[in-house]
Amino acid sequence: MQNPESDIARFAPDPLRLFDRVLRALTYVALPAAVSFLPVLSLLINNDPQGFGPGSFHAIYMLEGGVLTLSLTLLLFAAISRKWLYVLFAGWLIGNLRITATSMGWDMQWLGQDIPVAALPYIRKLTCALYYLLTFTLFTELFKTGLAKTRQTGLLRLGMVPGIVLLAAVPYVPYEHFLQLMWWMAAAGVFIAAAIIYRVQVVAYSSDMLWYSAGMLVVIAAGTGVLEALSTLINLHILNTACIHIAATIVSSALIALVVTENERSERNKTITALVTLADHDPLTNTLNQRGIEKRTRNALHGLSRGEPFAMGYLDFGSLKTVNDLYGHTTGDDVLRQACARVSAKLESGQFLGRIGGSELILLLCNTFIDDAQFLAHAIMNDLQASPCYIGTRTLQLNASMGLVEVANPKQPPQEVILAAARACRLARRNGVNQIVVHEYADIAKAEHSQEFQLLREFSTGFSPRNLFLVMQPIMSLKNPFNSLDFEVLLRMRDANGKLVPTNTIIAAAEESGVAPALDKWIIQTTLEWLDKHQGQLGNTNFICLNMNGMSLNDQKFIDEFFSLLQLHRHIAHLLCIEITESVALKDLNDIHTFIEQLHSIGVRVALDDFGAGYTSFSYLKQLPADALKIDGSFIQSMTARPADVAIVEAIVALAHNLGMQSIAEWVEDCATLETLARLGVDYVQGYAVSHPKDPKEMLNARCVVDFIDDEATRAFISEHLGQEA
Repeated sequence: MQNPESDIARFAPDPLRLFDRVLRALTYVALPAAVSFLPVLSLLINNDPQGFGPGSFHAIYMLEGGVLTLSLTLLLFAAISRKWLYVLFAGWLIGNLRITATSMGWDMQWLGQDIPVAALPYIRKLTCALYYLLTFTLFTELFKTGLAKTRQTGLLRLGMVPGIVLLAAVPYVPYEHFLQLMWWMAAAGVFIAAAIIYRVQVVAYSSDMLWYSAGMLVVIAAGTGVLEALSTLINLHILNTACIHIAATIVSSALIALVVTENERSERNKTITALVTLADHDPLTNTLNQRGIEKRTRNALHGLSRGEPFAMGYLDFGSLKTVNDLYGHTTGDDVLRQACARVSAKLESGQFLGRIGGSELILLLCNTFIDDAQFLAHAIMNDLQASPCYIGTRTLQLNASMGLVEVANPKQPPQEVILAAARACRLARRNGVNQIVVHEYADIAKAEHSQEFQLLREFSTGFSPRNLFLVMQPIMSLKNPFNSLDFEVLLRMRDANGKLVPTNTIIAAAEESGVAPALDKWIIQTTLEWLDKHQGQLGNTNFICLNMNGMSLNDQKFIDEFFSLLQLHRHIAHLLCIEITESVALKDLNDIHTFIEQLHSIGVRVALDDFGAGYTSFSYLKQLPADALKIDGSFIQSMTARPADVAIVEAIVALAHNLGMQSIAEWVEDCATLETLARLGVDYVQGYAVSHPKDPKEMLNARCVVDFIDDEATRAFISEHLGQEA
């Protein structure tokens, strides 16, 4: 995986990179600061062994100048970065110096200037109180992340009390008594700090806190005379009292400086990590975005060459599109977040979830065999079906489709892997709701995949009708089967070898390459021209269905050209019935309502396709003046085996008739289904039980749809129960 610091450099703004360099320079500020103070110690040791002569005062001036310069530098950094921590550290450095000067009796001067004798007691008391408050505040600021984990809010507040007591005592307590109070308050503060540090180290170990503790111990040891006693004990005569105190000041300052700069490095790394995460993640769901998905996919493809298996899932929540339109995008976003959280909870280490579109998710199953991926896919789908998501106090049962592909070619482009998973998902959606389609890495899968990519390459240069043609599938009236010749126009295509290309592949490639509106225009124009030429031979034809792609309906240029074509062929426009899927209709009810009214104004009818699949409310039908409901084939295909589907179809038929609409059942595969639909009062049927799609020339040679029925039992049922042949 790439280093986040190198990754951030590609998109970080120049000021951020500049500040990053400043922080790097500041990281080792303790070392040059300590080195710069070495002459102070040298001056004391060589010029003034007793530590109280002129050499001492020269050393103090140098020390004060060095600390003040460092503090001003920190204040400059604070102004640039707007960091409160730098202000605290600058104040603490000065306070640390003044505490040392006070303990040594050197605090009568500041930068060579005498301080009034009368003011000294108040200044000393104020220095002690402020130093305590600065020390404790600096501690809480440096370790706020670890302190937050311990939830010791009360103890932290208690730790500030000694400093507040000292500050309140400054104007009232005499200096001699104040010193006693100071030692008691300092002891209390040390006890509280030790308790907090112990708790933090147990909950969230931090080496920086140990360094901070070491720095404060040096200060305490110097102030209590422990260091002087230790120097005497080991006969280290070269270190006089002045040297010990100044060395303690330098060491404690250096230790705290290291903690401060390490804290800033940690914050900087967190910022970099957060920015990298933001660049690779979807802000709504906190899953991987397109960029993150492609990066993880490339890593997984590299892993294939090392023998690590890889599978990809494509999960589509079709019902979320309806939620957005019926309840608003805020509600839809909330439901999507719930769904993503539930899917993520099923993933293990090395498995990632990404968002590729509005309600479409990618599962990157790295180091996962296809059998294990299948087990996981079923677990996810079962969990989604086991309990609903919530919209306020209401519940919503999510319907989803999932495609799963086994990836075995490390040289395969990431986009090609994603497209393969998307194709599998489309097949799952076609099979019905809550279905999973698995594509293992096989030659036939590769051939189909290459076919789709070939189409994408062709369409990417612009739409061309080459190798495209139309067929027509009869739609039989159950009220008047022998005097009707209605049909649906369907798109077909042959590849270079003369083999039929699946229509779903054509549509998917057209949508991916953005030529779906041009494809729809060609279908409509070709159909109108054919009708214009052969209208006289279609005396029993009442309507001809044409599918309309959702992408086309969102293209105003296509809409304008579509109505221009209808006006040009107005004399046959009344034969058209435009099919619009429910999901497309619900995207913008107002626009679709206007579109339907425009169609009605020139005699064109409208059917709602795939009706009844996965929606919780049909109240929108009041806003859509459609002429027919085309019942979703998933109900029709399984209705003889599932009584519940029969009840659903019956309810939809009753709903259509109550709204003054016709009902059309598709995917009618056998005579038994046909008989059931006739009993339920369905108006029209379409499917292989009636006829496969036919060449347009065959439609011209037929008198009615029954002419295409080959099954004798079906013909007998129609003749006996649906009307005699004229």
